[in-house]
Amino acid sequence: MPLLRASSKIMQGSFPSVWRLGKRLLGRYRIPERQLWMNYTMNQIQPLELALNRNGWSLKSFSSILDFGCGPGRLSERLCWLTPNAQLYGCDVDALAVEEAQHSCPRGEFHANNGMPPLKFEDGKFDLIWCWGVFTNISEASHKAWLKELARVLRPGGVLLSTTHSYEHLKRMAAFSPEHVKKYNFPGTVDEFIETGCGFHYVSPPNWHPDYGWAVISKDYVTNNWPGHSGLSLVEYSEGAFETYPEGCQDIVILVKSAE
Repeated sequence: MPLLRASSKIMQGSFPSVWRLGKRLLGRYRIPERQLWMNYTMNQIQPLELALNRNGWSLKSFSSILDFGCGPGRLSERLCWLTPNAQLYGCDVDALAVEEAQHSCPRGEFHANNGMPPLKFEDGKFDLIWCWGVFTNISEASHKAWLKELARVLRPGGVLLSTTHSYEHLKRMAAFSPEHVKKYNFPGTVDEFIETGCGFHYVSPPNWHPDYGWAVISKDYVTNNWPGHSGLSLVEYSEGAFETYPEGCQDIVILVKSAE
């Protein structure tokens, strides 16, 4: 219905009829569930692209991309569209999710990997490795091993782009979704935990694999330790880069491998 005709009906009608008309108009333009899911995914990809742009790169700059911890291909599906000329790869410990990712992004190549290195890729294969929501969920020993392994399969001059849950993540959760904080098993409040300066906090729920759970990694821990663990150079740390309600927010970490 044209806006002018709709406005005329609203002006002429009683309150109940106005309410019914508004409801019909909203219903007519309701966004389908799949479109909402795609919008949610793109809202997460855009800050990652912006972080790359600030440092002279774009997703379209890369020719060989690995989606590490790809899950069912939620992000890979969008990468297929955003990077039509790149070779796309993905891997995950969940073999069923890998099958779904292959279906979502048929031109990509997806593999199941073990919970610890190595990956089934040769040295220096990728110029971008993309890790969304991986280091938010693995133990300290596991994340040290994977940083080293990802550096191995990154080519000289290549970029490692990762997200983390830091203190800023906890602050968002405490403010907007406090019921989600309890899984971290803090002995006190979020503020009390932050005051301790604990750089790496990890808890694995009962009956889960001990290397998989919930990790909080402070900004200082990343900036002081990740270059040493990986052999890569830290280019940018962007705190609270994008919202992930009800799971607080995520930070963006960009590291680069020496071109030499």
